[in-house]
Amino acid sequence: MSPKTTWLLIAGLAVTLGSLPTVTGHAAIKTNFTKIHYSEDAFSHNQFTNIAYHAKSTKKNAYIWNDTHTKKLYNLKTYPTYTWFKLASGTYKGNSHWIEVTNFVDSKRGWIYSPQLVKGFSTKGYQPTKRSYKQPTYAGGIYHVKSTKKNAYLWNWTHTKKLANLKNYTNQNYSRRHSVLITHQGTSHWYSYVSVTIKKKTINGYVRSSALAAGKTTNHQGQNILQPDAFVATKDYLQYLNDSKYQKLARSLIKLFPNTPVDLGLSQIAAYNFATNDTWEEDPPEEIATTGYKDIVPFTKVATYLMANKTKTNAQKLAGVEKLLDQAGYTKAKRAKLTNYKLGIYILNNVKGGKIDEAGNSLKGNWYGLIIGKTD
Repeated sequence: MSPKTTWLLIAGLAVTLGSLPTVTGHAAIKTNFTKIHYSEDAFSHNQFTNIAYHAKSTKKNAYIWNDTHTKKLYNLKTYPTYTWFKLASGTYKGNSHWIEVTNFVDSKRGWIYSPQLVKGFSTKGYQPTKRSYKQPTYAGGIYHVKSTKKNAYLWNWTHTKKLANLKNYTNQNYSRRHSVLITHQGTSHWYSYVSVTIKKKTINGYVRSSALAAGKTTNHQGQNILQPDAFVATKDYLQYLNDSKYQKLARSLIKLFPNTPVDLGLSQIAAYNFATNDTWEEDPPEEIATTGYKDIVPFTKVATYLMANKTKTNAQKLAGVEKLLDQAGYTKAKRAKLTNYKLGIYILNNVKGGKIDEAGNSLKGNWYGLIIGKTD
């Protein structure tokens, strides 16, 4: 399976799994509550309004109990800003005023005596009052942070802790798993649930949806390994080629064609149609259309040579490539005259992290593609 296909499957699976309702096995639960009527479908389907409750008092003890009513799990006054959502009603020792509740992320659930609650969302703090997985309006898609100057904080779900400022990570793309409507002091804003990678760690949280813009980022600063379809246009692809510490060989190969400008579309054709590639585990990447280009000349012997000599130094590789180009009739003098051609190039040169196996291990990967062609 190709890296491109694998990435798409993982991204799609993440959104799909994120949209699944909470599933619980009622029959397996040992409980001392009787006459239980479950109503958690409303919570699973994000219908919060009619099942929302909050503490009647944030100063008095009000305990949430386990299923056997033998252990106090939580004290509502410890969570003064929480809204609790009704999952079921039941009877304990003849008293029918008991309900099972959970918090918004379903990390704290149990039974409470219902007169200790008031119906409705809490008026304290920041309240998630709606959640939607509807695509493409509230979930899915590829987004980037709009501005490097305006703060775009990533918050935890209670909106009490800033996890990151995404204005510092405009070089990453973001996929929304879902969105929530956060209400605070009568004002509501949509927030998107996204992930950001910081120092090789993934951090999940909520960012104001208005801070994101649809489409891939054009800022690749600090990104050293990117797939051929990670770019928006030739301009940002050139930024990557010029800035990445792993593109030294690519920069040297580009100099062999001094008057043939790099073209993103042609580079993607080189990568997917004419390259050697050991970054995939099963099937090679699918070929893409060459619409908009003509007179394509693939240097397949160059790609084959680079793969066969992937452990050699860049100087040795460059010398071998020049020799092969000369043999193909593309001498230094001829290459200097290719002013009406464009260059397609994609290089992943024995880089650790260029290949990820099915177990998630980071391995060295190689991907070599070099062609020239004309635009229609």
